[in-house]
Amino acid sequence: MGKFIKFLLVCLGFKSLTACEVFYGTDEYGTPYAEYEAKGRVSDSEGTPISGIKVSMGVEDYMDSVAVTDADGRFHVIHDTFPLDDNTFDIQFQFTDIDGEAGGGLFEEQTVTVQAEKVEEGEGWSRGKYAVKEDVNVVLEKQ
Repeated sequence: MGKFIKFLLVCLGFKSLTACEVFYGTDEYGTPYAEYEAKGRVSDSEGTPISGIKVSMGVEDYMDSVAVTDADGRFHVIHDTFPLDDNTFDIQFQFTDIDGEAGGGLFEEQTVTVQAEKVEEGEGWSRGKYAVKEDVNVVLEKQ
């Protein structure tokens, strides 16, 4: 009896592997995603670049991508996340001083909203690439 059950389970196992492909197509396991990209520069009111500023990027108040400005105040964020259905939409950036006096002083936090556009179609689970076409240039005020 034990051999019969093993044989039956093996047969059912093989049948389940072929059933997906024959009747329903190939199963794919994953989540739709899109790539979001933005770059820019952070400076003070005199035009001096500010390093050590945390740049959080997100959609609809969900900040899920982070970069930190370099010595030239520049940042570049690329992140894969769940896609929106629109070809253009708003992306929010939050700029936060995380290094205190080391980056040239203490700076006020600032939030900026810019528009991203679809620049490339995706394939498979990818819904494409979205980008902020212009550099996001921000001037932060000292505290």
